[in-house]
This record gives sequence, C-alpha cells and structure tokens, in this order.
Amino acid sequence: MLCTTSNGMKQLIGALKKEGIVNKGSFTLTSGEISNYYFDVKKAVGNPELLEMMSSLLAVKIGDKVTCIASIGFGGIPLATAVSLKLKLPLVMVRNSAKGHGLGKIIEGYVPGPKDKVAVVDDVFSFGTSLEQILMQINKTSAKISGCYVVITCSDKKTHAGIPIHHLIKAEQIED
Repeated sequence: MLCTTSNGMKQLIGALKKEGIVNKGSFTLTSGEISNYYFDVKKAVGNPELLEMMSSLLAVKIGDKVTCIASIGFGGIPLATAVSLKLKLPLVMVRNSAKGHGLGKIIEGYVPGPKDKVAVVDDVFSFGTSLEQILMQINKTSAKISGCYVVITCSDKKTHAGIPIHHLIKAEQIED
C-alpha cells in the first residue's frame, strides 16, 4: 500500500518523471491556450503501478465526502474508474457531446440525482475547460459537485466556477 503522506507524493513525482510524462515544446491545450509543457498523464494511466499510485492518493484525498465519481474525456475516465473501484462508488461518465447513434446519451454509467455529491476526477487542471463541460451536464441532474480532484494542476486557482480544486501535484513540482 502506498504511503499517503508527503513521502507518497515524492514517490509519485519520481515515478511520473521516470515514466517521462513531461514534454517540453509548444502545445495547444483543450482550452486553446498554448503551453510550453504538456503533462501526458494518459501515459502514466497506462502503467498499472502508476495508475494504482495515482488512484490511491486521489481516493484518500476524496475520502468519504461523496456518493459518486465523475469524469469526462480520455484522460479522466480511466483514472476515475480506478478511483471509483477503490472507493466502491458509482461511476458517472460524461461525453463531450451526445452520441449520434444508439441511445444518444451524454451521461453514461450512473446518472446522479439531487441527493448525490459528486467528485470530479481528471488528470490535469489547466484552465478549467473540461470541468466546465462536466459541470454543464451534472448541473442538469441537480446533483451537487463537491470538488474537482486532479493529479496535476497547472493553475494557482483554489476554485473554478465555485468548485474547489484539489490536486496531488503542482506543475512546478514536476516540470524539471
């Protein structure tokens, strides 16, 4: 079991660096903004040991404050699935847009209701674009979003659109 203290965070930072998730150059982010760094946490999600580390630390941070776990996008959903399994909570998967076939759903898996407290899990928080997309859909269910939990934050924001932002690692801890 991974230590959840600062030692656990140091282990995670070292493992992410070793995995080579930090890319330097010029990258266009989901928001359309340009960044000199790209944190390829999806690469780490593909590594079972790193997925275990990240999801364990996020699960501890989330604790028992919520009734379900939600995510959007290719990077967030596998991570949210692992956290959901650890906490034994239902998983809410939000699409970027409704499917054009089948049932045409935008929310898959568990659909939260007014009594639910939702933790949004994602790989990286930069400008809040993914969080805004998921907020728009979850708000339609009348569920309450208790917070957004990410592996890496590239922002100094403590909240976004009134939602607390919780992180494991700040970008500057892993950039070099």
